[in-house]
Amino acid sequence: MRKPERGRIIRLKRHMAESGIESLLVTERENVRYLTGFRGSAGIVLVASGRPCLITDFRYMIQARRETTGVAILIQKTDWTAALREVLVRSNVRSLWYDESSLPIDTYDKLKKAGLKLKKGGGLVAKLRRQKDVAELARIRKAIRRAEQSFLELRRYIKPDAVEQELGLRLECLMREKGSRRTAFDTIVASGKNGAMPHASVSTRRIKAGDLVTFDFGAEADGYFSDITRTVCVGKPSAKQRTIHGLVLKAQQAAIKAMYPGVPCKIVDDAARSVIQESGHGKHFGHATGHGVGLLVHEAPALSSHSNMTIEKGMVITVEPGVYIPGWGGVRIEDMVVVTDKGAKVLTTLPREL
Repeated sequence: MRKPERGRIIRLKRHMAESGIESLLVTERENVRYLTGFRGSAGIVLVASGRPCLITDFRYMIQARRETTGVAILIQKTDWTAALREVLVRSNVRSLWYDESSLPIDTYDKLKKAGLKLKKGGGLVAKLRRQKDVAELARIRKAIRRAEQSFLELRRYIKPDAVEQELGLRLECLMREKGSRRTAFDTIVASGKNGAMPHASVSTRRIKAGDLVTFDFGAEADGYFSDITRTVCVGKPSAKQRTIHGLVLKAQQAAIKAMYPGVPCKIVDDAARSVIQESGHGKHFGHATGHGVGLLVHEAPALSSHSNMTIEKGMVITVEPGVYIPGWGGVRIEDMVVVTDKGAKVLTTLPREL
């Protein structure tokens, strides 16, 4: 097992011991990769007293051996529940803790019928994933660089008569040329009045002089993602455009300044939201202020008024307030930060000016 994955298994086993968990079944794809390095789409991991056991099928036999070390590999003959029962019998395991968010109900029923005592695992791996280690941060930084370099190259094409759809495709191609095997999500290019839709789909609309254009995009690097948003003006911005942009930037800075280990996520959300509410645009900001990024582009924590989580050292989080005015357009600015003992350190470097 490579060093990052080995350290994660050690931390997981420590948390398991503290929680009285003897054996843990890991079924979510991202959690399997986090613990073993295995990238295949079909695989589960059993973590117990000895070496972790990765169960997969014939299609991934070679890949599993290439991508993992220090992990026992079992190739299933029929289905993985039968293979899992085989491992559990050999290990004399009668109680099995599982991730309640990702275990299919039919699989749960099969395991119950096999006589296993099933218990909820409490999302232990997901909790570990909130705090990024050195290897993860390096990959996230690489994904950020790929996205930022691509956007800088795109800037010369953002001009009157350019088509949203074509700009989005060009940006995605640029990110792929720089090594991104996929985009983090469907790229958003929202110009003019379309900018009032936070998750607008790219359209065939042609950009006009004076338009605000919002670009929301992200690249991939070694399985990790970036997520960045910039709103730019095609031409000279109007007084209202400058005011709204300045307001969103002020809200973002307030959230970043509020972010320290131990601070409730809802407090960070409120720091940004209160700035926008005090300006009279509270009804024009209706989504969360940010979210975690890692093996998934949207993961814990959420910077939301409904969140019960607190900020932790090592979290990588987006900060993305916005103002969306129907019939006019919108502004969103999104940056990625990593939480340190001294507060939030901004990882993204793209200029924020209109």
